Amino acid sequence: MKSLLHSLFFFLLLTQICFAQWVQVGLSGETIKDIAVTNETIFAVTNDGCYVYGYRLEVCHGKLYRSIDNGLNWQMIIDSNVVDVAISPTGKVFVVKDSVDNVKPYFKTDVFNSLDNGVNWAKINITEQIADSLYGYWNYLILKFTISPEGIIYSNIGCWGFSSFYQDIIARSIDDGNTWSTPGMSFWIGRFLDFRNQNTISIGYDGMPGALDSHLYLSTDNGNNWSIIKRYFPTAYYCLGYFSNGNIIFDSYGEGIYIVNVVDTTFNPTHISYLNPQTGQSFSTGLVEGMLVGTGNLGVFLFSDEGDSLGSRNEGLTNLNIQTLSLDNNGYVYAGTGSGIWRRPLSEVTSLKDAPTQPTDFILEQNYPNPFNPSTKISWQSPIGSHQTIKVFDVLGNEITTLVDEFKPAGRYEVEFQSSVGSRHLASGIYFYQLSAGSFVQTKKMILIR
Repeated sequence: MKSLLHSLFFFLLLTQICFAQWVQVGLSGETIKDIAVTNETIFAVTNDGCYVYGYRLEVCHGKLYRSIDNGLNWQMIIDSNVVDVAISPTGKVFVVKDSVDNVKPYFKTDVFNSLDNGVNWAKINITEQIADSLYGYWNYLILKFTISPEGIIYSNIGCWGFSSFYQDIIARSIDDGNTWSTPGMSFWIGRFLDFRNQNTISIGYDGMPGALDSHLYLSTDNGNNWSIIKRYFPTAYYCLGYFSNGNIIFDSYGEGIYIVNVVDTTFNPTHISYLNPQTGQSFSTGLVEGMLVGTGNLGVFLFSDEGDSLGSRNEGLTNLNIQTLSLDNNGYVYAGTGSGIWRRPLSEVTSLKDAPTQPTDFILEQNYPNPFNPSTKISWQSPIGSHQTIKVFDVLGNEITTLVDEFKPAGRYEVEFQSSVGSRHLASGIYFYQLSAGSFVQTKKMILIR
């Protein structure tokens, strides 16, 4: 009997360990760029090829697959040219397709919806309903659909004017995609959206190829009216999260991830990570809010709504090329990768108890205490092993001392700085300390008060 209980215990333990990870749910031979889920039905769009229209405006397309049994079996229902898929709360399915008569440079996309889980499709005419807002553009593409928890549908439309001038505009439907309206050409929004309660945040682009600017807008009434948070960013963004505390997490092309609060009238974002996302998905469990970030070769990472980096969430994943992340209404998160679709309970991904101790970014912390006398501690972390230095300088740039000059493995470190260097007693004032590790260099200010 005791042997049987031991066997049962280890079986249950092994079962728990095996399921505390990502599990593949199909399409292992495909690269998945988009996922939409409702109940037991999953739609997935493959990435079979891309074309670049202008600067950073990459449009990728592929096949549309469907599973009606939670990923056990899959059927290809559209064999090519699908750009995007989305499902409204009523179960209506929307797809964006490259038009069959596309001829460069006049690319075109069409939109279809289905009321029977993708068996039959009907074309819908969005651009015809907002024709006045498209006047003057010589070409425009419907690029993607985003649907709010309340069922409001937003369609991002990329528009080209004379001399290849580009603008993002947005169309909105409040009746499940039957009729469409737009706030007009002066609102450059729609590329990325996120929702919290009745608040909607959106980023869009405008400008010339090679010099696109990004614009951030906020609506507090489900998209009826929009206010400008910030216009004319120098770089473009690829993921966006908005939270109940007013924080916005976004990424800057090639520069990593930032956080800023909507009440910050100076709009001074704080850099929180050097990860370069390919996709992002905000979440709210009712108790916890945060952001999942998918990267091109490092997998999935978790951030809190305060911007804290909580480490990777890659247990079980065999392909770390994360092209899309999506949530369903049953408490699961889905990852579209370079090798199929993976699924995991959101509660596992957002749990802090398994957060790894290995740093994921270089971070130089603010010294503590600050101001200080006679000593202070400087902390930093490194995600990789490298030769690292910590140096202290005065306001004229003269080196005062070198605190660290050696190879350090990946990890977290702390060093103490004394205001007396040898026989020299430093005067009150501002000093700077600098971390150098390979190509990473960061400098912070500290104050000595005698």
